[in-house]
Amino acid sequence: MTEPRDGATAPTATEPLLHVADLHTEFRREQGEPLRAVDGVSFDIAPGRALAIVGESGSGKSVTMRTVLRLLPRTARTTAGTARFQGRDLLTLSARDMRRVRGRDIGMVFQNAMEAMNPTLTLERQLTEHLLWHGICGKAEAKKRAVQALADVGIPEPERRIRVYPFQLSGGMRQRAMIAMAMITQPALLIADEPTTAVDVTVQRQILDLLAGLKERGTGIIMITHDLGVARYFCDDAVVMYAGRVVERAPTRDLLDTPRHPYTRGLLGSSVEVGGRDRPLAPIPGSPPDLARRPVGCAFHPRCAEAQLPRCREDQELIEISTTRAAACWRAGDDDD
Repeated sequence: MTEPRDGATAPTATEPLLHVADLHTEFRREQGEPLRAVDGVSFDIAPGRALAIVGESGSGKSVTMRTVLRLLPRTARTTAGTARFQGRDLLTLSARDMRRVRGRDIGMVFQNAMEAMNPTLTLERQLTEHLLWHGICGKAEAKKRAVQALADVGIPEPERRIRVYPFQLSGGMRQRAMIAMAMITQPALLIADEPTTAVDVTVQRQILDLLAGLKERGTGIIMITHDLGVARYFCDDAVVMYAGRVVERAPTRDLLDTPRHPYTRGLLGSSVEVGGRDRPLAPIPGSPPDLARRPVGCAFHPRCAEAQLPRCREDQELIEISTTRAAACWRAGDDDD
């Protein structure tokens, strides 16, 4: 397991690697009230476990993790909550201490590799700078580790490829290079934003097997994904987000086999990956809400085939169904054993 550094404390058997509690993030607007992009989000991730954060585009998945990493644009601010990582609240660290955490103790695989990588620097420069900046090793050892990191993610001829620029690689290779950059410092926590989106099925399996190896060594992994098939295959636990809120959380197989929130059922019904071949797709009608005009009560009720008014126009808090699962729907406990 990765050892904590710089005053961080190793999580105990009962303490999560990362504990996020009641996180709130809003975006300022020139006119009108701020937009609540993250609205009271809470979750835990333990060492050696993988957590899927799922939901449609705009549900707040990526903004939540950028809040934790303090990579928000200037128009955004965190108004409440904590994000305790290895005993320290990331939201209260100095900018200098936070820079020491990012890229070393917490790795991040961004969704768009072309935008996340510097097109004017070679892969060698971009892969080794984390090791050199954090003082993990010298230049010769850093290059050796960079070559090995490219080989680990399945990039052929890594000794030659390390000298190329990102634009000289295919989309799939750029994505794998991004994963190599995130893993090269052997972080305790890896956050992967749609890590398998730009790759074919064969490479997708290779990447997931590689991430599984990290899990076995004790790395905690948070995977932001819309692919429920990937979540089922790889992740131990899952959090479903809608309109900036957590609407369901549970062990992944329980959540996908017996969803308790209508939105989760809607995601499953519109998913090819987890449906039978003979089952017709049932897309969720409508679109995610405009955060400037958030529906009253349950934000999903205007799209929900199971909505019952006026009850669904009331705020829906997470209902604890068991010690491992909860759902933000007043009917969540109806199917409880």
